[in-house]
Amino acid sequence: MWFNLIAVVVLGVAVAGVVMLAFKAVGRKPPRWILPVMAGAAMMTYTLYNDYSWFSRTAGALPGTVTVARTYEQTHPLQPWTYLVAPVNRFVAVGTVVAAPGDTGYRLAEVHLLQRYVPTATAAMVFDCAGGRRADLVDLDGFDASGQPVGGAWRPLAQDDPLRAIVCERGGPPSA
Repeated sequence: MWFNLIAVVVLGVAVAGVVMLAFKAVGRKPPRWILPVMAGAAMMTYTLYNDYSWFSRTAGALPGTVTVARTYEQTHPLQPWTYLVAPVNRFVAVGTVVAAPGDTGYRLAEVHLLQRYVPTATAAMVFDCAGGRRADLVDLDGFDASGQPVGGAWRPLAQDDPLRAIVCERGGPPSA
């Protein structure tokens, strides 16, 4: 976030300097209003570009094995234009998916939580595709001899949940 603030200020100063040099090169004095208007326009343009392209730049940099499952948009009162078109400021992506041990139908998935200005969090989750639920792997007490998860705080998943669809589709048939 601090990098963006510094970049915006440096950009504003640089654009004002270029405009001033352009007027000096043609031998005219710039109107008093042109430098702040040009600097402000450049700063606003960069801010909009940076806000609205964050998701596409970040998702585009992910490896091909990672699939974006869900995006979240956010509005902010200090950025009134976000009420017209809200930018994506966080998303959930699915990485590696494997069938759980045994013939259980469970899937183990690596789920990445990416948010702007926040370090990426990765969670290992267990998905019960038939039962429509998931649990964090760290919440489980392990797996029994037949490969069934023991304990854990299971959370229900809607039938049309994109995370469920991606994990249960990519897991392949359960391993024997």
